[in-house]
Amino acid sequence: MKVQKIVSLDVETAELASRMTNFSAFVRTCLRAEAVGADIASEMALRSRWARTAHTLAELAYGYALFRSKELGIEMKYESWQELEYEVFNQTTLEDFE
Repeated sequence: MKVQKIVSLDVETAELASRMTNFSAFVRTCLRAEAVGADIASEMALRSRWARTAHTLAELAYGYALFRSKELGIEMKYESWQELEYEVFNQTTLEDFE
């Protein structure tokens, strides 16, 4: 569940925030890093590594599904591994993914 929280910025930080594609995600990442005593650069590096791993997994899963669908004569729901990855990353509940 998402909770609305207001952050006060000055002119300089408001300008910086306006250049970000997802300011809220950045704030959440910083808060999580702070909570475990990690620096933000380490937290961002871990998230980047996770994202690359997720991309690789999506490619492999799609490749396997494509192979099996051809073998079984079943039409694929997704036209590319990026479509599959997009749906997975944007699901909010398990039921949304099913």
